[in-house]
Amino acid sequence: MQGTRIRLEYFDQNEPFAACMPRTGTLVRRLAVGGWAGKSHVLELDEPFEYEGCWHERVLIRSRWQQYRVGGREPTSVFILLIPDAAALERPRPEDFAHVAWGIAHALGPWWRKLAVDLGVAVA
Repeated sequence: MQGTRIRLEYFDQNEPFAACMPRTGTLVRRLAVGGWAGKSHVLELDEPFEYEGCWHERVLIRSRWQQYRVGGREPTSVFILLIPDAAALERPRPEDFAHVAWGIAHALGPWWRKLAVDLGVAVA
């Protein structure tokens, strides 16, 4: 799903983080993180955000639901993880990422754009 455009929204588990969402971005890399079932994805954000004094240009997201993939037609519940150090992406381990909240990932594919146009909603 590399290259897929995503709209990431806050869902639960950390109300102070809700102010940082929603965000849009592009899936730039699929990552196998040792010890975690399922695939994780690096989401490069269109606009960085500040959270607890640090700026974040990308986040790691992974599906919370079995049989649902990030970037599919249906919105997917995801774990949102901060990437405190970009070096962690080279040899990823779960302890290298900071789980910050649950979110919902919406793929912004052609079908979504058409629907948005039909509804008169502006999209990035």
